[in-house]
Amino acid sequence: MNHKIIMFIGPSCSGKDTFFAKALALYKFVPIRLHTTRPMRENEREGIEYYFITKEEMDLLEKNGQLIERRDYNTIHGIWSYATSKTCIDLTKNHYLTTNTWVGFEQFLKCYSKNEVIPLYFSLEDGKRLERALNREKQKNQDYAEMCRRFLADQKDFTKEYLEKYQPILIDNNGTQEETLAQLDEALVRKLGIEKKFSSFLN
Repeated sequence: MNHKIIMFIGPSCSGKDTFFAKALALYKFVPIRLHTTRPMRENEREGIEYYFITKEEMDLLEKNGQLIERRDYNTIHGIWSYATSKTCIDLTKNHYLTTNTWVGFEQFLKCYSKNEVIPLYFSLEDGKRLERALNREKQKNQDYAEMCRRFLADQKDFTKEYLEKYQPILIDNNGTQEETLAQLDEALVRKLGIEKKFSSFLN
């Protein structure tokens, strides 16, 4: 069997993180956990959302050639880095699932073929994304300046040129959750042959 890396791509609050968790529960994926220098947020756990490391530890991984890709973001709190380690992936054994950006996707293509790294792009109307982002910040960090920075950065990081260049499987998240799950079922099971964990998709 040719195992694959399924990559959920989309701007902030497009739904990719929510459906990443659901896909892990419904399909036979191994998650690719990123390393990050960002501070751990409330309710996050080491090794679950991310591996939380220092900048010095991140730099050492990169120096030793252990990183597939690294992204540095200039936030209002300073530079936050996110990276994927080669040690997390063995395509002879498992299908993998991760979230990423188009820049990260391009870095993966330097290590794996287009048949091995499959992008699924989550789209959501900008007004709905901004509303979700605002509601999330109200409930959690109330870091509205950083929320606005992310939203504006997404306008540059997720342009239509990437969609035209890489032709991802499109997941329209403007409808109900059930409708989005049905699109995932079509993409993962019927198009890509990923096995389910459960016999009934929506149970």
